[in-house]
Amino acid sequence: MKSIESMIGRELQWVHPSIFKPMYELRAGDTVVAKLEWVKFLGMAAKAESVDGCWMFDQKGLFKSEVTVKKCDQDEPFISIKEEHFKRTQKIELSDVRHVTLKSNVWRTTFTLETDTGEPLAVVRKHGFFSRKFDVELRRRGTSFPEFPWLVLLMWYLILVAIRRARAHGATAG
Repeated sequence: MKSIESMIGRELQWVHPSIFKPMYELRAGDTVVAKLEWVKFLGMAAKAESVDGCWMFDQKGLFKSEVTVKKCDQDEPFISIKEEHFKRTQKIELSDVRHVTLKSNVWRTTFTLETDTGEPLAVVRKHGFFSRKFDVELRRRGTSFPEFPWLVLLMWYLILVAIRRARAHGATAG
């Protein structure tokens, strides 16, 4: 594996290599850069790994939920994010003065992680309508954030949670 920051400017994709495993890989061609795997098939906890580190993401609550982030070797989360289910923006407070925002378009086919001034750090686009691949673009500005590696993985986790929620809603709406 290579560091996430070393992949800036390279063609990357999040892929779901097997429909039988609840695992995704961030790839640059055949090189695996990071992995995100659901801890339990229907659970909301996920383990994300790259050469940069290992983090656990989890969603607590149903209607007023929050997502927690912790290092794999720690018991307590170092950040928690209150989720906004019906909005297309999600603010992630990094400190008292710094935050980033995850935004999506209306169709939830493009997701952008932005600075507080609206400058993109990372962009994820659905590859095609029926595809299980998502193109990833990492921007140089991301390197100014020491949190960038886990933010890229958290971004993917939040996208997957939104996709799961939409599928569950679609299954009950019909």
